[in-house]
Amino acid sequence: MYLFVDAASDVGNIRKKNEDMILVGEYLLRDAEQQFEIDLSLPGAPLLIAVADGMGGHSAGEIASELVLDKYLVLSRSLEPGLSFENLSEKFEKITLEVHKALNEFSESDSTKKNMGSTIVALLFYDNKVFYINAGDSRLYRYRKGILRQVSRDHSISEIAGFERENSHVIYNSIGAGKDVFIDFEYISDILMEDDMLLLCSDGLTDMLDDKTIENLLRNDFGSNEIVDRAKKAGGEDNISLILVNYNN
Repeated sequence: MYLFVDAASDVGNIRKKNEDMILVGEYLLRDAEQQFEIDLSLPGAPLLIAVADGMGGHSAGEIASELVLDKYLVLSRSLEPGLSFENLSEKFEKITLEVHKALNEFSESDSTKKNMGSTIVALLFYDNKVFYINAGDSRLYRYRKGILRQVSRDHSISEIAGFERENSHVIYNSIGAGKDVFIDFEYISDILMEDDMLLLCSDGLTDMLDDKTIENLLRNDFGSNEIVDRAKKAGGEDNISLILVNYNN
């Protein structure tokens, strides 16, 4: 399995700080863009690719998104070959609960970090299989032959109520910033084909550009940085982070 990964994270036009963070393998990115060529047939730890969107008081979002990605990275490095789906799911659920508890305790001990938390959407490439992980409203899409389809489910009030997202940005699930947390952990190798592209992004992208617009940009071979620029031209009201993963089996 071979991947070409194109990632970009930008503060946008309005926010003073970038609370998003991107993880590609061993690399954490914020306010940067970078491309990676990754050969998954080579020996090494499983590969984790993720976007985290932080939230909270003064500097809290920045800390939360980085902590979540760091803890997920440490876990991915430790995964031994041959684990079942159930084993993997349990491990990621456990680390999620641990980080959730730590962020809530940090928030309670420092009033400037009130409601400290982060979303996460991630791809795990493990034992020639692909899984996705999601908590919150950052998104995973699949782009195939000119068609963009959302794979992840938003953990948002608007998703439950069935109305358009712009009418409510309230999420009911995140790591930190709440009493409870859960993750979607799903096997997705069976919905992928050679030459598919996977898109992971924070809501700073999808709040500025609808799915049809993003689909048209991908159809015209726009890269991550060009898509960020389009989102900024559309308003850039939040931090904007996305990862394009070209998938070849």
